[in-house]
Amino acid sequence: MGRQGARAASFVVRVWLEESRAEGRLRGEISDLRTGEVRPFGDELHLLRCLWDWVRQPDIGRSSPSSRKEVPMSELTARDVILRMPEAFQPDKAQGVSATIQYSLTGEGGGDWYLVISEGTCTVHEGKAEKADVTLTMDARDFVDIATGKLDAMKAFMSGKLKVSGNMMLATRLTSFFRIG
Repeated sequence: MGRQGARAASFVVRVWLEESRAEGRLRGEISDLRTGEVRPFGDELHLLRCLWDWVRQPDIGRSSPSSRKEVPMSELTARDVILRMPEAFQPDKAQGVSATIQYSLTGEGGGDWYLVISEGTCTVHEGKAEKADVTLTMDARDFVDIATGKLDAMKAFMSGKLKVSGNMMLATRLTSFFRIG
């Protein structure tokens, strides 16, 4: 029995274990039954962060699945894109890659996130990695434009919109690891 006055959560959590070489990795997605939004997660900590973000939302319980609207590409935020990267990941394109990629996004909607690619999986984490193989620094809007195919990553680099430090070869291969657009 729940506490009187407590808000009911309307989530479905799908979890599966991806077995690879020596270990299994927890993967899954959380579906918000009120809005229909789906967020992938790559480990237990990320799952807890996603749930916590939803529970903290001030409008919890005010929307319903019938009021859900698709987010136009022009309204995507850097956070939206980053959180969806594990589901856009193409393991066959990143065979043998083990890397940590730091994203330092500036401007409105910016922040720090890092991806860990290892053994055919991709997980996303908020904050700064202890040791990144490559760091990509750019405006959050430019990041969204690259992820949606509106801006070519090489052109962004050549024009100074994208700054790269660390493993340049890894940086040049990154877009091939993910479905773009």
